[in-house]
Amino acid sequence: MGDDIFLTRVFQEKEFWKRYEHLRTILQHLSERALLRDQIQREVVIPDQARDLAAKALTRDLEQTRRLFFEVFENLVSQTGHTTVDLDIECALTVVTQDLVEVNWCMLWAGDTSLEIPVEIGEQFAAGILTGPCSTPAVAFIRFFEEEEARCDSTCGGIRNRCSLQVMEEIFPLKCLHIRFRLPARTVMDHEGTGNSRSPSDLRV
Repeated sequence: MGDDIFLTRVFQEKEFWKRYEHLRTILQHLSERALLRDQIQREVVIPDQARDLAAKALTRDLEQTRRLFFEVFENLVSQTGHTTVDLDIECALTVVTQDLVEVNWCMLWAGDTSLEIPVEIGEQFAAGILTGPCSTPAVAFIRFFEEEEARCDSTCGGIRNRCSLQVMEEIFPLKCLHIRFRLPARTVMDHEGTGNSRSPSDLRV
């Protein structure tokens, strides 16, 4: 019985890292295709019609690849409960107003290994928090993280060390908030405004 459990866990972790490497390959393809499209659009020696056709073809490829990314990403997140690997999302964003948020970067952490992932994940997550009834964006984030830390501690066996939030206020030259957070990936995907609620047609390319 014990051997069966051990072998099952080994298989699940091998499958997890296989999907993780698939995700890395998809992200590399996205980066290369986006760079190629930008280079073609800036190339003045290519006739306009040929340049537009090439750019449109690359844009379609990017749209399809982004859809694939989110499918593989959600499958990877759903598998984390069956492995010993901690899968977290870390984001840095700037909040100018409740309706004006810029996500600077998003990282996916699998243990000590990281991947930069599309900022849409952070955008949808932040939007879900900021649509609440709190008086200010800072209060909204702080209240959410206080509640989320307590929930994770009671339902997930105590993982508060994986929940972190930094909120810094900038006064000049532009009054805004600089926010950096880290949470288990499952939390981000389950939160309202993220995950399957996102339509693939909404993805930016």
